[in-house]
Amino acid sequence: MTTEPQASIRQKLAIYLAQLPPPAVIKLASGLEREKLRGTTGLPYELILSGLRPLLARFQGERPGMPDALRQFCYPFEDLLVDGEDDGRCQGAIPRSTMMRVWGWLGEELLPDALPDLKQRIADHTLKNDRPALEAAVAVLHASAGKAILAAIDEARSNPERRKQLEKRIGGDGGLEDAREIGAILSIAPSMLKMQAALPKPILNFDEEMVTALKTIYDETHEYAPNEAIYLPFAVMRRLAEPSQILRFVRKVAHQRNDMMISRCELAVFGEVLLAEMEDIARRVDTQRPGHADLDAMLLDIRRFAHLSKGVTAEIDLRRNGEWGQRLLAARGRVSAAISQEMSRFETELIRALPFHQIGQFGRGGPMKPDLAKAPDRTRVERMKNCLRFVNGLSTICESVGVQSHSRSIRQQIETYLAAYEDRLLEELRAAKGAARNNAEEFVGVAADFREALGEVKQAEVLRRRGQVAARG
Repeated sequence: MTTEPQASIRQKLAIYLAQLPPPAVIKLASGLEREKLRGTTGLPYELILSGLRPLLARFQGERPGMPDALRQFCYPFEDLLVDGEDDGRCQGAIPRSTMMRVWGWLGEELLPDALPDLKQRIADHTLKNDRPALEAAVAVLHASAGKAILAAIDEARSNPERRKQLEKRIGGDGGLEDAREIGAILSIAPSMLKMQAALPKPILNFDEEMVTALKTIYDETHEYAPNEAIYLPFAVMRRLAEPSQILRFVRKVAHQRNDMMISRCELAVFGEVLLAEMEDIARRVDTQRPGHADLDAMLLDIRRFAHLSKGVTAEIDLRRNGEWGQRLLAARGRVSAAISQEMSRFETELIRALPFHQIGQFGRGGPMKPDLAKAPDRTRVERMKNCLRFVNGLSTICESVGVQSHSRSIRQQIETYLAAYEDRLLEELRAAKGAARNNAEEFVGVAADFREALGEVKQAEVLRRRGQVAARG
């Protein structure tokens, strides 16, 4: 008899937990944490809690429950935790998987004697609701863990064999850098916790009062930990509903609004992060083969690009001859070209989904009527609906990505074709018999669905009513 692999169990558990309503997720997590602190045995606490953590991270406000030592350990860098493994890591993003490996490393190698005692103290103080004693124990945990992690990584950097062993344990070179970031953040844990208490989560609008509060904490931290202070704005950036608003903080520190000056200051990394994301989107969109792209996913990417582009240009003055301005224009050009190339086939797709055929002996310029010899091709219909949703989705953002003229032209061509097809289809429906009549009724439904995909719900309703009248007539 074989046992099911742990990865498979985790995947099934994650799927099940994702179906739970938010109140049930919070109640389950709180109950597990309480029983874990009490020392109740017989439950796979870590297995279940590891599946709950990504769900809990999406909730707003302070989460109820009784945080154990692991949660207390993570509080200073919780805003920077991301789901999944780290592909092509970036500063200020720590995978949860790496965090768990670091936690195991602390217990087994770095603090094998101290960590069990700290965990027990945290559990006892939490159950007794002894806030001062709990805060003192957590402060010791943060300071001890941060110091031990950084010392071990410094040692490994000068010892190739030790580095190799550590990378294998932590998750490669990227995992080692993530662990270093955890250690660095723990070294300024009081400042991180102070920022978390001062600013809400999420931050819907990063106003001047909040920017000033962050700058005050940042300046205080920068005096004793100049290299680590940067994690404060990184954590805040993760809380922002509009990530580009972090540039308000950068402006305040740099006393500049000009991108050519900001790009040379110590906080330029935040502009680089935003630009890098836009360039990644541009590369991803540009490499799609026309006719083979997932248009819904592509539209999400383009919306994100437009949102970031609009945000960056609103927060700082981008010069066309500056490095950042040139990079943004180049990325926008790639996105624009990819959209235009993709949309150039839409009219052909529409003709295939709603076909005409010629009547009479007049050649190519002769009269046309809908081809009702066959029922609608469902594959073509679904493909065209995807195209129309794409066109409709672009309507509010086309200017931000430089395709307003092309988008308007394509939409006009589609609407002209639809209007002509619908009028002639209704004429045919009135006279059609047998299979042709059934096909005509189906095509009316298809055309109405196309109108809805374009966001023209009222026109779709009118067309369906006209179809019903024509069918009776």
